[in-house]
Amino acid sequence: MVRKVELLVSVALLGSAATAIWLWGQLHDERTRNAELSARLNAQSNTVVTVLEPSAPSTPRATAEPAASAPNPANPALVEPLRVVQGTPDDRMAHQRRMLQQPKYREAWRAQMRLNYTLRRDNVIRLLGFTPEEADAVVEIAIERQLSWIDRASEKPMSQESTQQQQALYEQDKREDDVKLREVLGEAKLAQFQEYMESRSTRIHVDQLRPRFTGTDTLRDDQVEPLIAALHVERTRLHTEQQEFRKMSHSDDSPSVQQYSERELELLRAAHERMHVAVAPILSASQLKRFDVLQKRDLERQELEGRMQSGAADEDVANTR
Repeated sequence: MVRKVELLVSVALLGSAATAIWLWGQLHDERTRNAELSARLNAQSNTVVTVLEPSAPSTPRATAEPAASAPNPANPALVEPLRVVQGTPDDRMAHQRRMLQQPKYREAWRAQMRLNYTLRRDNVIRLLGFTPEEADAVVEIAIERQLSWIDRASEKPMSQESTQQQQALYEQDKREDDVKLREVLGEAKLAQFQEYMESRSTRIHVDQLRPRFTGTDTLRDDQVEPLIAALHVERTRLHTEQQEFRKMSHSDDSPSVQQYSERELELLRAAHERMHVAVAPILSASQLKRFDVLQKRDLERQELEGRMQSGAADEDVANTR
């Protein structure tokens, strides 16, 4: 019984750790991409590196910024071969922090980050009507924030307490950045930029969907922004519902792992139905059919993962009897 309770608490804590995981995910991509600079600027170092050749740089029409969890070879900002420092993630992070203490390396890191933020810069100019100067200021503020995250990153395993501390620091960082952005952009453009930032995950999602619409079902450029807007509303609502359910799961009458998974699937099914209605006026009949097929596959994957988690939990409980 104790073992079962521990499993339920672990599942429920996933929701509260989501924001902190996102924060660390933001750093992961920079750890990998910027390790390349370590090798160049620390030529005398004995660190062993592995060379990864990215695809040839191109300049496609940018809609979404790449996901931070892994390098995107299609990103035109990645114009040089990547070199990954051997060792654990903590070793690479510690190495990067040491290198960032060197002024020349720090400035080279900034230059590389400006390239990596090319998509964001282009998007706020194209979509939000920012001037090049305003777009540059947005990028510089983001770079300064990432530097502060790296400088204060802890190498200790994350606990519930440290997760809450990181969340509080993140919220404080956001308030400070909003003050800086308000001075540069003004209230109206700041609101536009905040809305853009909140929709980034949906933009990435749509960017990942586009290659799956092929032939006569290919998404037109004029469909992309309305599609992002429609899906963002429903994805935000789904996230809110999931967070509320996860908070309720902390109560004494917490659900079993199976009940938890079933409720998550219920929320996802309802969200998919709302998404179908929301995108129907934007897509053609054949595109909508393709969209429904992709949504069904995502739901099937979630169902399989839920069954796997329930099965593993049942086995662990049985082993404790």
